[in-house]
Amino acid sequence: MVERLFFFHNPKAGGTSVVGALSRLFTAERRCPRIEDDATEHAQHAGRYEAFGGYDFYAGHYGFDIYDAVGEGISAATNFRWPVDRVVSVYRYFRHVVEISDVQARDPRFRAVSLAKTLSLNDFVTCDDPAVVLHTYDHHFRQLTGSGWSPVYERDLAAARTLVDRMVWFYVCEHPYESLAWADMAFEGRLSRVERLNVTRAEDSAETQLSPKALRQLLAQNQRDIAIYQHALGRLLAEVIPAETRLIA
Repeated sequence: MVERLFFFHNPKAGGTSVVGALSRLFTAERRCPRIEDDATEHAQHAGRYEAFGGYDFYAGHYGFDIYDAVGEGISAATNFRWPVDRVVSVYRYFRHVVEISDVQARDPRFRAVSLAKTLSLNDFVTCDDPAVVLHTYDHHFRQLTGSGWSPVYERDLAAARTLVDRMVWFYVCEHPYESLAWADMAFEGRLSRVERLNVTRAEDSAETQLSPKALRQLLAQNQRDIAIYQHALGRLLAEVIPAETRLIA
């Protein structure tokens, strides 16, 4: 039985819906308050997370650095989405959902949002501005091995895969039925329905089309995210497909 849980919320990958369902497994006093949600807050904490220890449920856009500080003995989980689709969704979310004032548009803290509102999809996903790169280069890999809010690649793919293998469960956006079938086993039938929340849709068809050149660059700059996605998908299918029904090559 999962009595404590740390959820690495991967942005724009169905995590809001998953957090809503997971949080209902824990009473309010057992849930950790919000720790951080962007690079500015990450820098302000400067690695000091010990004060947040002692809770049974953690969920947010948190990295391995926080888990390492507070998560001894806590089961881990996360959510996956095909990296290209995730980055495109980040762009649409910043461009159409996040509202900022003229003052905020000049604030470095909101630079990625401001650029999304002025750049095309192709220009945004290939932009080398440091504020954008945090979102468009291997964000999930850096989250699971250090912090998604730091540009530093602190550990290697083996470490990321090991963490994924140790997770009690994770959600894969493209496989909701399989993900929930596994959840039914992992949480002993206690996880309630995962609603589709915070869905960001394209305002027009042009926003759903990456140019071939932009797609190639996006794939190149997310090789580690693609690798852990593929690894996670393999584990998900192994968890839900009975061994006796699997085809042997």
